[in-house]
Order: sequence, then structure tokens, then C-alpha cells
Amino acid sequence: MSKLLIIVAVLGLASVSSWAAEEPCQQKEFKTKLVKDACTKGGQKEAKAVMKKFMQDAKLLSCNACHTKLAPKYELAKDGLDQFKKAGGKLLSDKDDAAKPK
Repeated sequence: MSKLLIIVAVLGLASVSSWAAEEPCQQKEFKTKLVKDACTKGGQKEAKAVMKKFMQDAKLLSCNACHTKLAPKYELAKDGLDQFKKAGGKLLSDKDDAAKPK
């Protein structure tokens, strides 16, 4: 009986851990370090959390300022990256600009 309980417990933990696994970001090409790092660290949940913090810090009211559609792909509006940058966000290509002498 105790072996059966152990097997059931192990199977239960395995199913809970796979259920709780982070959903990976669907985007594979990144334009911002913020989202790239978040997706690498913790998938969509982490990316959503860092973007919510970014929006709060930038005093943005809606995700739709930059995105035409939200979950699961979070498609950007045509000017989404420009809006992100205007709000203080850094693009991956910005580090190239920062390395250039002024």
C-alpha cells in the first residue's frame, strides 16, 4: 500500500510541475533587451511582469499603445517600437549607438 501511495504522489507531483511550467514566449526574434531577457528567464509570465513594470514606470495606461493584439503573440503595432523607445525603452540596436563616439 505504501509503495502505491509513493507512486501516486510522484505522478501527482510530475503532473503539477508540468502544469505549472512556464509558457515560453512565442516571439523568437527580439528587438528589446528587456523582453529578450525576460523571455529567457521566465517565459511569457516574466515578460508580462517586466512590461507591466515598464508601463507603470513610464506612466503608460494601455498595452494597446504598442500592441495591436495581446496574448499569445503580442503583435506590435507599426509604431510599437517607436512608442516603446519614446517611453524610455531601449532597443537592442541602441547599444550599437551607445558604443559610437560622440
